[in-house]
Amino acid sequence: MAITSSEWLMTSDVAQEVAFRVDLPETGRGRWVLSYLPTHRRLTRAQALTGLVLAEQVLLEQDSDTPPFDTEVAELHAAELGLTLHDVMCLLALRAGPHILDRPGSSARNETANTVAEGTTVFAI
Repeated sequence: MAITSSEWLMTSDVAQEVAFRVDLPETGRGRWVLSYLPTHRRLTRAQALTGLVLAEQVLLEQDSDTPPFDTEVAELHAAELGLTLHDVMCLLALRAGPHILDRPGSSARNETANTVAEGTTVFAI
């Protein structure tokens, strides 16, 4: 796991998520936008980094070869973004789209992904 960072962009080598700094002449200038959150949500640099780390944690949990998922740490990271862990997981699942069904994995995970893909309403803030 590695997150690459510059003055204006952060990327993950695990999750297909990014954070970038907004430098438009507005009140949110110098704040950060995280790819899986609505664009009106502006974050500090530390929050954006936490958001990328959390996305990596959630996505790595899907692989059985990784260490056990630390739910308490993930919940703390989500709270730093003003969200619940469930909200973050839903937002990431929605961004993954239907191609997540092509991933190998347990049938329970595939059934959950199929349900979301078939139109189950998911609310996330």
